Amino acid sequence: MDPRSSSSGEDRISGLPDELLHVILVRLRCARAAARTSVLSGRWRHVWTYMPELVLDDGGPDAPPSLPPRASFMDTVDAALRACLAPALECLTIGLSCARDTPPASRVAPWLRFASQHVVGTLNLYVLCLPNGDVEEEEAALELPTCKRAKNITLFMVRPWRLCLPPVGMFAALTSLTIRYGRVEGSELTALVCRQCPRLKILNLVTTLVVTSDVTICSDSLHSAWVWLKNTRRLEIVAPGLELLSLSDTIEARISAPKLGKLIWYGNVYDPRLHQFVDVGNRLQQLRIEGRQAVVASLMRQFDEVDELKLEIYIPRQSPCPLSCHCRFEENRRIDNISLNSLEEVTISSYASPCGELEFVEHLQRCNAPILKRLVIENMISAAPPTKETCEKIRNMCRPNIKVEFYLLSSKGMVRCE
Repeated sequence: MDPRSSSSGEDRISGLPDELLHVILVRLRCARAAARTSVLSGRWRHVWTYMPELVLDDGGPDAPPSLPPRASFMDTVDAALRACLAPALECLTIGLSCARDTPPASRVAPWLRFASQHVVGTLNLYVLCLPNGDVEEEEAALELPTCKRAKNITLFMVRPWRLCLPPVGMFAALTSLTIRYGRVEGSELTALVCRQCPRLKILNLVTTLVVTSDVTICSDSLHSAWVWLKNTRRLEIVAPGLELLSLSDTIEARISAPKLGKLIWYGNVYDPRLHQFVDVGNRLQQLRIEGRQAVVASLMRQFDEVDELKLEIYIPRQSPCPLSCHCRFEENRRIDNISLNSLEEVTISSYASPCGELEFVEHLQRCNAPILKRLVIENMISAAPPTKETCEKIRNMCRPNIKVEFYLLSSKGMVRCE
């Protein structure tokens, strides 16, 4: 920089083109901070209003210059959206987390209407204020307008509001949809995914249905789906291009996904009569199961080969399974013909006694795992380390070429023991 221009106080930043100033302001990641630049000079007064991205969150205590010092954050959002002059927004993020500024659904609705008209990229709405148990709040409804140009929508609402999905209209550009918490109507959800989102690739649903009902997800474009729906009676998924699927506590399901490569199953129930995999390949790149023992055995039998297997098994200490439990059925205890041809390493993290580890290793050795090289056992209970006898038993169960290691949780982390 020329020292003479520096000493003369020339403002070189203000001379930059608007497009470059927008890039600078966007990097602030805060619309309120960007708005405060309007006090610098007349040149800056309206620069921030044309920013292609707006990030509004209640993390900072200061309000924009145009608002009274104690204006609520909701007023801040309203003012920022009114002042926005950008013809299109690549990103709009609104986040509320402070309990002192808990918004009603009617206050949030205009923000979504604004987004439906302006967002051409990403819409993120986070309402993280914990519910207060108000009956009127539980009956409140929040309408999601049709967002024709939005490509990514995330609605994260820790509120019991009912999210009303549009009965008509196309989300023509939408490729990623996340709905977390709140409540939705099953038929509206089915219509949205099946008919109104022709380009949807990523679907993330963690929500509750208003009434117990069936849900259908039929999509030729869908690649990945995480589906955790409470009050679902029956879930049907027909997705020719689906590669990753995560399900949780589904009472009844029918899955048609010939390209499925990764399956994540959360829950304590798997019944092949109720949970049907039709037109699904016999080989998975990854199978992850979190649930009871019976779920593991019966679900693994659905696939001939699994490249990567992750198991998180819940084993109750005292309450035995009832006589009607699926784990008592002989067919659910068989592990014959399970092929783990690509399995090279197994890690067991146990909170139980070594007896469970012994049983698991015994079952593992009965599987076809010809290239297994390493077995790691992590004991997460520091007060009950494995004895030398237990370690020796486990080593004797394994082939000589398998390296067996034992670790114990301590205040310094996992420590290797023998």
